[in-house]
Amino acid sequence: GILFCLDVEENAMERKTTTTTRGQSGDASALEETVAVFKADPHGIKNLHDTASRRYGVFCRRRTADLYTTFFALIGEEDLSWCGEATYVPSFLANVPWPGKTNERPVSGGRSTKSKKMHGLVRYAYKGNAIEECRKDGKEHGLRITCTVMGDLWIRLYKNGQRLAQIVLHADLSVQSAIDGGGLKKLRQHMHLVRDCFVQEEVKGEEGKR
Repeated sequence: GILFCLDVEENAMERKTTTTTRGQSGDASALEETVAVFKADPHGIKNLHDTASRRYGVFCRRRTADLYTTFFALIGEEDLSWCGEATYVPSFLANVPWPGKTNERPVSGGRSTKSKKMHGLVRYAYKGNAIEECRKDGKEHGLRITCTVMGDLWIRLYKNGQRLAQIVLHADLSVQSAIDGGGLKKLRQHMHLVRDCFVQEEVKGEEGKR
């Protein structure tokens, strides 16, 4: 099905790790701005399956920019000055989740003012699934959250386009499977931060069902 295709296509598109340049000072303000825009419009991703939309809606209301900066630090990316090279764009075309013109679809979020590639935090729909992830000069970099049409959650950690780890959670947030690409231990140690974003407070229960 769709979930199997996600893994098959990912494995078929393995790309080499590249060296990135680092800035001189940390700056997460652009990332925080994007999170604020997303949070103000939790249903802003079009063409989502209802199940994926509900799961993403809860996540969108609860996660903060700190979630992403924490996982950036896990891959050695504590200097976030590069995030300042991006501007928020409500909608632009990009090749996601993988390279190639056949994967071109609308994306919203950070885009580099220089290269015009995805840069910072972006979100988009893929076959009804909701994907929110960090990119650096177009490459997956940091955390990717996928809310699937089945209610499962695919959590991945990347560095410069290379997948370091993957954990798939059932709808009840229990672990379904895991793949280690060198960073699984770190991802597991911080999974509670991701789970917390999907735990709906009772007082917000009705709101989250919309």
